[in-house]
Amino acid sequence: MRTLQKVLHIQNFYLYNVIFWVILCVFDIFRTYSFINFFDLSFNSENLILWPVSKYIIYWILSYWIFDIYLKTRQKSLPSFIVIHIITGLGFAILHRLISDIAGILLQRLFFVEISGSLSDILDNWDSLIMEIPANMIIYGMVIIILLGLDYYHKFVDEHIRLLELESKLGSVQLKSLKMQLHPHFLFNAFNTIIMMMRQSKNEVAIKMTSGLSDMLRHSLAKEPHQFVQLKEEIELIKKYLLIESERYKDRLKIIWEIDESLLTQIVPSMILQPIVENAFKHGIEKNLEPSTLKISVTSDDINLYLEVFNTGSFLPINWNIQKNKGIGLANTINRLMKLYQDGFKIIISEKNRGVAVQVKIPLKNVSQ
Repeated sequence: MRTLQKVLHIQNFYLYNVIFWVILCVFDIFRTYSFINFFDLSFNSENLILWPVSKYIIYWILSYWIFDIYLKTRQKSLPSFIVIHIITGLGFAILHRLISDIAGILLQRLFFVEISGSLSDILDNWDSLIMEIPANMIIYGMVIIILLGLDYYHKFVDEHIRLLELESKLGSVQLKSLKMQLHPHFLFNAFNTIIMMMRQSKNEVAIKMTSGLSDMLRHSLAKEPHQFVQLKEEIELIKKYLLIESERYKDRLKIIWEIDESLLTQIVPSMILQPIVENAFKHGIEKNLEPSTLKISVTSDDINLYLEVFNTGSFLPINWNIQKNKGIGLANTINRLMKLYQDGFKIIISEKNRGVAVQVKIPLKNVSQ
Protein backbone atom coordinates (compact mmCIF):
# COMPACT_ATOMS: atom_id res chain seq x y z
CA MET A 1 0.00 0.00 0.00
CA ARG A 2 1.26 3.45 -0.84
CA THR A 3 2.05 5.68 2.13
CA LEU A 4 0.78 9.21 2.39
CA GLN A 5 4.36 10.42 2.08
CA LYS A 6 4.58 8.82 -1.38
CA VAL A 7 1.14 10.12 -2.40
CA LEU A 8 1.97 13.71 -1.43
CA HIS A 9 5.63 13.51 -2.54
CA ILE A 10 6.74 15.23 0.68
CA GLN A 11 9.99 14.10 2.24
CA ASN A 12 9.89 13.87 6.06
CA PHE A 13 6.08 14.21 5.95
CA TYR A 14 5.68 12.38 9.26
CA LEU A 15 8.23 14.65 10.92
CA TYR A 16 6.19 17.63 9.72
CA ASN A 17 3.13 15.98 11.23
CA VAL A 18 4.80 15.88 14.66
CA ILE A 19 5.88 19.51 14.33
CA PHE A 20 2.31 20.50 13.32
CA TRP A 21 0.76 19.05 16.49
CA VAL A 22 3.53 20.43 18.72
CA ILE A 23 2.88 23.92 17.35
CA LEU A 24 -0.87 23.57 17.99
CA CYS A 25 -0.17 22.31 21.51
CA VAL A 26 2.12 25.23 22.35
CA PHE A 27 -0.42 27.66 20.88
CA ASP A 28 -3.21 26.08 22.98
CA ILE A 29 -1.15 26.36 26.17
CA PHE A 30 -0.26 29.97 25.41
CA ARG A 31 -3.89 30.82 24.59
CA THR A 32 -5.17 29.27 27.84
CA TYR A 33 -2.47 30.98 29.89
CA SER A 34 -3.28 34.36 28.31
CA PHE A 35 -7.00 33.89 29.07
CA ILE A 36 -6.35 32.95 32.70
CA ASN A 37 -3.86 35.76 33.20
CA PHE A 38 -6.17 38.33 31.61
CA PHE A 39 -9.04 37.53 34.02
CA ASP A 40 -6.63 36.98 36.97
CA LEU A 41 -7.83 33.43 37.60
CA SER A 42 -6.06 30.86 39.76
CA PHE A 43 -4.64 27.84 38.02
CA ASN A 44 -2.44 24.80 38.47
CA SER A 45 0.67 25.17 36.31
CA GLU A 46 1.15 21.40 36.02
CA ASN A 47 -2.38 20.86 34.74
CA LEU A 48 -2.06 23.86 32.42
CA ILE A 49 0.67 21.96 30.56
CA LEU A 50 -0.29 18.35 31.27
CA TRP A 51 -3.77 18.20 29.83
CA PRO A 52 -3.04 20.00 26.52
CA VAL A 53 0.01 17.75 26.09
CA SER A 54 -2.05 14.60 26.65
CA LYS A 55 -4.75 15.93 24.30
CA TYR A 56 -2.35 16.69 21.46
CA ILE A 57 -0.37 13.48 21.89
CA ILE A 58 -3.61 11.60 21.19
CA TYR A 59 -4.37 13.93 18.27
CA TRP A 60 -0.95 13.05 16.86
CA ILE A 61 -1.47 9.28 17.37
CA LEU A 62 -4.98 9.30 15.90
CA SER A 63 -3.81 11.41 12.95
CA TYR A 64 -2.21 8.29 11.48
CA TRP A 65 -5.62 6.65 11.59
CA ILE A 66 -7.00 9.67 9.71
CA PHE A 67 -4.20 9.35 7.13
CA ASP A 68 -5.04 5.69 6.57
CA ILE A 69 -8.75 6.42 6.14
CA TYR A 70 -7.96 9.27 3.75
CA LEU A 71 -5.79 7.02 1.59
CA LYS A 72 -8.57 4.42 1.39
CA THR A 73 -11.28 6.97 0.49
CA ARG A 74 -9.47 9.60 -1.64
CA GLN A 75 -10.60 7.98 -4.90
CA LYS A 76 -14.28 7.69 -3.93
CA SER A 77 -17.03 9.96 -5.25
CA LEU A 78 -17.56 13.25 -3.43
CA PRO A 79 -20.89 12.27 -1.74
CA SER A 80 -19.42 8.98 -0.48
CA PHE A 81 -16.26 10.76 0.66
CA ILE A 82 -18.24 13.32 2.67
CA VAL A 83 -20.54 10.76 4.31
CA ILE A 84 -17.65 8.47 5.26
CA HIS A 85 -15.68 11.28 6.86
CA ILE A 86 -18.65 12.73 8.76
CA ILE A 87 -19.19 9.31 10.37
CA THR A 88 -15.48 8.76 10.91
CA GLY A 89 -15.08 12.29 12.28
CA LEU A 90 -17.78 11.62 14.87
CA GLY A 91 -16.02 8.41 15.92
CA PHE A 92 -12.72 10.29 16.06
CA ALA A 93 -14.22 12.97 18.33
CA ILE A 94 -15.57 10.45 20.85
CA LEU A 95 -12.49 8.23 20.77
CA HIS A 96 -10.13 11.16 21.21
CA ARG A 97 -11.96 12.44 24.30
CA LEU A 98 -11.89 9.04 26.00
CA ILE A 99 -8.26 8.23 25.22
CA SER A 100 -6.94 11.73 25.98
CA ASP A 101 -8.64 11.69 29.40
CA ILE A 102 -7.06 8.33 30.19
CA ALA A 103 -3.69 9.55 28.92
CA GLY A 104 -3.96 12.72 31.02
CA ILE A 105 -4.62 10.81 34.22
CA LEU A 106 -1.80 8.34 33.49
CA LEU A 107 0.64 11.17 32.83
CA GLN A 108 -0.51 12.86 36.02
CA ARG A 109 0.19 9.72 38.04
CA LEU A 110 3.53 9.23 36.30
CA PHE A 111 5.00 12.70 36.75
CA PHE A 112 3.26 14.25 39.77
CA VAL A 113 2.92 13.16 43.38
CA GLU A 114 -0.33 15.02 43.94
CA ILE A 115 -3.04 13.38 41.87
CA SER A 116 -6.08 15.47 41.11
CA GLY A 117 -7.81 12.99 38.83
CA SER A 118 -8.69 9.32 38.56
CA LEU A 119 -10.13 6.98 35.95
CA SER A 120 -13.56 7.33 37.54
CA ASP A 121 -13.49 11.04 36.64
CA ILE A 122 -13.92 10.05 33.00
CA LEU A 123 -17.40 8.68 33.73
CA ASP A 124 -18.23 11.60 36.03
CA ASN A 125 -17.41 14.09 33.24
CA TRP A 126 -19.20 12.14 30.48
CA ASP A 127 -21.74 14.94 30.01
CA SER A 128 -18.93 17.34 28.92
CA LEU A 129 -18.12 14.98 26.04
CA ILE A 130 -21.00 16.42 24.02
CA MET A 131 -19.40 19.87 24.31
CA GLU A 132 -16.10 18.64 22.86
CA ILE A 133 -17.50 16.62 19.94
CA PRO A 134 -17.91 19.65 17.62
CA ALA A 135 -14.38 20.89 18.42
CA ASN A 136 -12.84 17.47 17.77
CA MET A 137 -14.81 17.06 14.54
CA ILE A 138 -13.50 20.46 13.44
CA ILE A 139 -9.95 19.25 14.13
CA TYR A 140 -10.69 16.10 12.11
CA GLY A 141 -12.11 18.16 9.24
CA MET A 142 -9.12 20.51 9.34
CA VAL A 143 -6.73 17.56 8.90
CA ILE A 144 -8.79 16.19 5.98
CA ILE A 145 -8.89 19.62 4.30
CA ILE A 146 -5.10 19.98 4.68
CA LEU A 147 -4.59 16.52 3.17
CA LEU A 148 -6.95 17.35 0.29
CA GLY A 149 -5.13 20.62 -0.33
CA LEU A 150 -1.70 18.96 -0.36
CA ASP A 151 -2.99 16.12 -2.53
CA TYR A 152 -4.55 18.43 -5.13
CA TYR A 153 -1.51 20.72 -5.09
CA HIS A 154 0.88 17.87 -5.84
CA LYS A 155 -1.49 16.47 -8.48
CA PHE A 156 -1.40 19.90 -10.12
CA VAL A 157 2.42 20.05 -9.88
CA ASP A 158 2.75 16.50 -11.26
CA GLU A 159 0.41 17.32 -14.14
CA HIS A 160 2.32 20.53 -14.88
CA ILE A 161 5.63 18.64 -14.90
CA ARG A 162 4.11 15.95 -17.11
CA LEU A 163 2.89 18.58 -19.60
CA LEU A 164 6.32 20.24 -19.62
CA GLU A 165 7.99 16.89 -20.28
CA LEU A 166 5.42 16.15 -22.99
CA GLU A 167 6.05 19.53 -24.64
CA SER A 168 9.80 18.94 -24.44
CA LYS A 169 9.42 15.52 -26.05
CA LEU A 170 7.07 17.00 -28.63
CA GLY A 171 9.66 19.68 -29.40
CA SER A 172 12.31 16.99 -29.92
CA VAL A 173 9.96 15.00 -32.14
CA GLN A 174 9.21 18.14 -34.17
CA LEU A 175 12.92 18.85 -34.51
CA LYS A 176 13.57 15.29 -35.69
CA SER A 177 10.59 15.62 -38.04
CA LEU A 178 12.04 18.85 -39.40
CA LYS A 179 15.32 17.08 -40.14
CA MET A 180 13.54 14.22 -41.88
CA GLN A 181 11.64 16.73 -44.03
CA LEU A 182 14.93 18.39 -44.95
CA HIS A 183 16.93 15.33 -45.90
CA PRO A 184 14.96 13.71 -48.78
CA HIS A 185 14.62 16.93 -50.81
CA PHE A 186 18.08 18.20 -50.02
CA LEU A 187 19.86 14.85 -50.44
CA PHE A 188 18.19 14.26 -53.79
CA ASN A 189 19.51 17.57 -55.14
CA ALA A 190 22.92 17.15 -53.47
CA PHE A 191 23.59 13.68 -54.89
CA ASN A 192 22.42 14.74 -58.35
CA THR A 193 24.84 17.67 -58.25
CA ILE A 194 27.73 15.47 -57.07
CA ILE A 195 27.02 12.96 -59.87
CA MET A 196 26.92 15.80 -62.39
CA MET A 197 30.29 17.10 -61.12
CA MET A 198 31.83 13.63 -61.46
CA ARG A 199 30.49 13.20 -65.00
CA GLN A 200 32.09 16.51 -65.88
CA SER A 201 35.37 15.24 -64.36
CA LYS A 202 35.25 17.94 -61.72
CA ASN A 203 36.50 15.57 -59.09
CA GLU A 204 37.87 18.22 -56.73
CA VAL A 205 34.48 19.93 -56.61
CA ALA A 206 32.73 16.59 -56.11
CA ILE A 207 35.06 15.73 -53.22
CA LYS A 208 34.49 19.13 -51.67
CA MET A 209 30.73 18.73 -51.92
CA THR A 210 30.81 15.17 -50.58
CA SER A 211 32.91 16.32 -47.62
CA GLY A 212 30.50 19.16 -46.91
CA LEU A 213 27.52 16.84 -47.18
CA SER A 214 29.19 14.36 -44.83
CA ASP A 215 29.91 17.08 -42.26
CA MET A 216 26.36 18.33 -42.45
CA LEU A 217 24.80 14.90 -42.01
CA ARG A 218 27.16 14.11 -39.15
CA HIS A 219 26.22 17.38 -37.47
CA SER A 220 22.49 16.80 -37.77
CA LEU A 221 22.21 13.02 -37.30
CA ALA A 222 25.11 11.82 -35.19
CA LYS A 223 23.63 13.03 -31.91
CA GLU A 224 20.33 13.63 -30.18
CA PRO A 225 18.83 16.94 -31.31
CA HIS A 226 19.28 19.92 -29.01
CA GLN A 227 16.55 22.54 -28.88
CA PHE A 228 19.12 25.36 -28.55
CA VAL A 229 22.59 25.92 -29.99
CA GLN A 230 24.96 28.86 -30.28
CA LEU A 231 24.42 31.09 -33.29
CA LYS A 232 27.86 30.17 -34.66
CA GLU A 233 26.82 26.48 -34.80
CA GLU A 234 23.66 27.38 -36.67
CA ILE A 235 25.64 29.51 -39.11
CA GLU A 236 28.14 26.67 -39.69
CA LEU A 237 25.25 24.34 -40.53
CA ILE A 238 23.84 26.85 -43.03
CA LYS A 239 27.28 27.32 -44.61
CA LYS A 240 27.57 23.57 -45.19
CA TYR A 241 24.11 23.60 -46.71
CA LEU A 242 24.95 26.54 -48.97
CA LEU A 243 28.29 25.01 -50.00
CA ILE A 244 26.35 22.31 -51.80
CA GLU A 245 23.58 24.55 -53.12
CA SER A 246 26.04 27.11 -54.45
CA GLU A 247 27.65 24.43 -56.65
CA ARG A 248 24.27 23.78 -58.24
CA TYR A 249 23.70 27.41 -59.19
CA LYS A 250 27.27 28.52 -59.92
CA ASP A 251 27.30 32.12 -61.14
CA ARG A 252 23.52 32.40 -60.83
CA LEU A 253 23.75 32.68 -57.04
CA LYS A 254 25.31 35.41 -54.94
CA ILE A 255 25.47 34.81 -51.18
CA ILE A 256 25.86 37.75 -48.80
CA TRP A 257 26.56 37.39 -45.08
CA GLU A 258 25.85 40.31 -42.74
CA ILE A 259 26.43 38.95 -39.25
CA ASP A 260 27.55 40.87 -36.20
CA GLU A 261 30.34 38.65 -34.84
CA SER A 262 29.63 39.80 -31.29
CA LEU A 263 26.35 37.88 -31.55
CA LEU A 264 27.89 34.49 -32.40
CA THR A 265 27.60 33.29 -28.79
CA GLN A 266 23.90 34.07 -28.66
CA ILE A 267 21.60 31.08 -28.06
CA VAL A 268 19.12 30.33 -30.85
CA PRO A 269 16.73 27.42 -31.58
CA SER A 270 18.49 24.63 -33.44
CA MET A 271 17.79 24.59 -37.21
CA ILE A 272 15.84 27.83 -37.00
CA LEU A 273 17.37 29.21 -40.21
CA GLN A 274 17.59 26.04 -42.31
CA PRO A 275 13.89 25.68 -43.28
CA ILE A 276 13.75 29.40 -44.08
CA VAL A 277 16.83 29.18 -46.31
CA GLU A 278 15.42 26.06 -47.96
CA ASN A 279 12.16 27.92 -48.67
CA ALA A 280 14.17 30.73 -50.25
CA PHE A 281 15.54 28.23 -52.77
CA LYS A 282 12.32 26.29 -53.22
CA HIS A 283 9.97 29.25 -53.75
CA GLY A 284 12.35 31.85 -55.14
CA ILE A 285 15.81 31.01 -56.39
CA GLU A 286 14.89 27.72 -58.13
CA LYS A 287 12.15 29.46 -60.13
CA ASN A 288 14.31 32.38 -61.19
CA LEU A 289 16.33 32.01 -64.40
CA GLU A 290 18.23 35.21 -63.75
CA PRO A 291 21.05 35.63 -61.20
CA SER A 292 19.71 35.59 -57.65
CA THR A 293 20.89 36.96 -54.35
CA LEU A 294 20.59 35.27 -50.99
CA LYS A 295 21.41 37.44 -47.97
CA ILE A 296 21.55 36.21 -44.40
CA SER A 297 21.83 38.87 -41.72
CA VAL A 298 21.86 38.85 -37.93
CA THR A 299 21.43 42.03 -35.90
CA SER A 300 20.19 42.97 -32.46
CA ASP A 301 18.99 45.72 -30.22
CA ASP A 302 19.13 45.85 -26.42
CA ILE A 303 16.42 43.19 -26.05
CA ASN A 304 15.97 41.11 -29.19
CA LEU A 305 17.95 39.19 -31.79
CA TYR A 306 16.90 39.58 -35.44
CA LEU A 307 17.58 36.76 -37.92
CA GLU A 308 16.73 37.61 -41.53
CA VAL A 309 16.87 35.60 -44.76
CA PHE A 310 16.34 37.59 -47.97
CA ASN A 311 16.20 36.27 -51.52
CA THR A 312 15.55 37.90 -54.86
CA GLY A 313 13.57 36.39 -57.69
CA SER A 314 10.23 35.86 -55.98
CA PHE A 315 7.25 37.81 -54.72
CA LEU A 316 4.42 37.01 -52.37
CA PRO A 317 1.14 35.96 -54.02
CA ILE A 318 -1.73 38.41 -53.98
CA ASN A 319 -3.67 38.30 -50.70
CA TRP A 320 -0.92 36.14 -49.22
CA ASN A 321 -1.47 35.38 -45.52
CA ILE A 322 1.02 33.65 -43.24
CA GLN A 323 -1.74 31.79 -41.40
CA LYS A 324 -3.32 30.41 -44.58
CA ASN A 325 -0.28 29.93 -46.81
CA LYS A 326 2.45 28.65 -44.48
CA GLY A 327 4.01 25.39 -45.59
CA ILE A 328 5.07 22.45 -43.42
CA GLY A 329 8.55 23.81 -42.71
CA LEU A 330 7.32 27.28 -41.76
CA ALA A 331 4.41 25.88 -39.73
CA ASN A 332 6.81 23.61 -37.84
CA THR A 333 9.12 26.56 -37.18
CA ILE A 334 6.26 28.72 -35.85
CA ASN A 335 4.99 25.91 -33.60
CA ARG A 336 8.47 25.36 -32.16
CA LEU A 337 8.93 29.07 -31.48
CA MET A 338 5.54 29.25 -29.75
CA LYS A 339 6.54 26.43 -27.40
CA LEU A 340 9.98 27.90 -26.75
CA TYR A 341 9.05 31.60 -26.39
CA GLN A 342 5.24 31.78 -26.04
CA ASP A 343 4.49 35.39 -27.06
CA GLY A 344 8.13 36.47 -26.98
CA PHE A 345 8.87 35.99 -30.69
CA LYS A 346 7.72 37.35 -34.04
CA ILE A 347 8.03 36.22 -37.67
CA ILE A 348 7.63 38.88 -40.36
CA ILE A 349 7.49 37.96 -44.07
CA SER A 350 7.54 40.89 -46.45
CA GLU A 351 8.54 42.01 -49.94
CA LYS A 352 11.49 44.38 -50.37
CA ASN A 353 14.21 45.17 -52.91
CA ARG A 354 12.67 42.96 -55.65
CA GLY A 355 12.53 39.96 -53.35
CA VAL A 356 11.14 38.43 -50.16
CA ALA A 357 12.55 38.76 -46.63
CA VAL A 358 11.75 36.53 -43.68
CA GLN A 359 12.69 38.02 -40.32
CA VAL A 360 12.59 36.13 -37.03
CA LYS A 361 12.70 38.13 -33.79
CA ILE A 362 13.61 36.26 -30.60
CA PRO A 363 14.90 37.39 -27.16
CA LEU A 364 18.63 37.90 -26.71
CA LYS A 365 20.24 35.12 -24.68
CA ASN A 366 23.99 34.79 -24.44
CA VAL A 367 25.67 31.44 -23.79
CA SER A 368 26.89 32.74 -20.43
CA GLN A 369 23.36 33.54 -19.27
